[in-house]
Amino acid sequence: MKHLYPLARPLLAALLVFIGFGAQAQQAWRPFRPGLIYTFSPVATTGTAYTLKLDSAYVTAAGDSAWAFNRVMRDVTGKVPDNGASIFRKSRNNLFGQRLVWHPGSSEYVLETLTEGTAQAGAALRLLPRAAVGSTWLASGAAVMATLSSRGPQTVNGQPDTVATITLSTGPVLRISRRFGLLEGPQWLALGSGTAQWRAAQVPQTLAQSPYYPTTLFGLAPGDELGYAWQPFYFGFSPCEEGVVLRRITARQLTSDSLIFLLQEQRRGQRYGMPECSGPVGPFTDPVVSKRWAFSLRTGKSPQFAALPLLAGEYGPAYAGPSAPLVMGRVLMGMPASGLCQVPLQIRYQRVFLNQLGAVSGQYRPGLDSQGWQQTFAVADPSAPGPSGVGDVATYDLGLRYIRRTLPSGLVYTCGSAGSFTGLLPARAAQAATVATLYPNPAPDAATLTLAQPARAGQQLRLTDALSRTVWTAPVAAGQTMATVPLSGRPAGFYLLSLNGSGFSTTWKLIHE
Repeated sequence: MKHLYPLARPLLAALLVFIGFGAQAQQAWRPFRPGLIYTFSPVATTGTAYTLKLDSAYVTAAGDSAWAFNRVMRDVTGKVPDNGASIFRKSRNNLFGQRLVWHPGSSEYVLETLTEGTAQAGAALRLLPRAAVGSTWLASGAAVMATLSSRGPQTVNGQPDTVATITLSTGPVLRISRRFGLLEGPQWLALGSGTAQWRAAQVPQTLAQSPYYPTTLFGLAPGDELGYAWQPFYFGFSPCEEGVVLRRITARQLTSDSLIFLLQEQRRGQRYGMPECSGPVGPFTDPVVSKRWAFSLRTGKSPQFAALPLLAGEYGPAYAGPSAPLVMGRVLMGMPASGLCQVPLQIRYQRVFLNQLGAVSGQYRPGLDSQGWQQTFAVADPSAPGPSGVGDVATYDLGLRYIRRTLPSGLVYTCGSAGSFTGLLPARAAQAATVATLYPNPAPDAATLTLAQPARAGQQLRLTDALSRTVWTAPVAAGQTMATVPLSGRPAGFYLLSLNGSGFSTTWKLIHE
């Protein structure tokens, strides 16, 4: 009997196309879509951006589909999080409300916000982006009317699309893109006249496309160095101690679900004999410390960086404990590209404490003095490969002052002066030479690595190209003293050869002719 599948294939293909068009039709005009990160900037000003997303979904008792915005730490005055001193409270209302509701089979969407004391009036705003142009409907309460002012083709962030403009009788305007969702709307879903308007700064992004992605924040490679000025908090007129810290990346591993760095860190400083200070007086140099950073490429989270990847206003625990503070995301900050180690875009975070300094119960404030912790990350920018993507550029007691990194082209980029860090960490070439020699270098077809001591169990060789992509790996057997690194057939250029294992890592530069 002839199998029926060949006959059914055209019908199956037509069904899949129909289902696909149906799914696209349901997605069209939706103001927000789950899983995407949306970025908005105030219409009246520039230089900052607010991020949010739908992070949970459920079905209401009436059978409607509902998606909740991520919860935020909200300024009690109604402002969005910024870098000024503020008092915050936990809120279920995000920039455009608490949730988005959709009745299946309809083209009507409702943004809802909850009443929060005197700071936020509850409202439900009906949006009909597919209504007839010029039509009017009751949008909210008993008095707020909405009119579909226009709907037609426009360019959204350089891409062709159709945009609907809805004007409320009280003044605010909402613009919705058929493909990209809400393009403009009133802050906190306030519907009165004079409400601040926010406008989409870019099309919605997945985590991997956003500034919060680990490889975007940490675009470092083995051999890269970061130098910091170090000064802990002090109560007196002069510091008790201060100095410098040098970090060097020794290994980088990128897998399908994680990004891992191994690095060395060393601190040098001076302790002063002030009356309010304790401990020995004089210069000191701490031993070299080995560290490991790990990041999830699925969630963006890192055990070493509690703040990542919190969006603007979003909050999480700073560390475990019943009275532990919270970490909250600030707005994205655009920074001038000029100046010492400046970067075009930074992400900032602030630690906040509950009921501090006599605040009203349930309110949070940034810490003062020794608790005034902030952290800033430099977002990678292809047009500024030097100072961008170097991870944390400022924390409570550290400030980035020096960068030395190898660019994908093989050129070495430096920013700031290395003089203050001279003598910290073993010299890279000297350190590698004590472990093994690599010859010939440059090499035409292959290079030989000769170990000074027999290899230990669990060691592995890894060859990465100028873009930090792994192009070859090989285990090194225990007791082995020589290994051949094949280069034949690979593009000529700059490579890094790393020997890793059991917390040990050493890297050599290798040029392929």
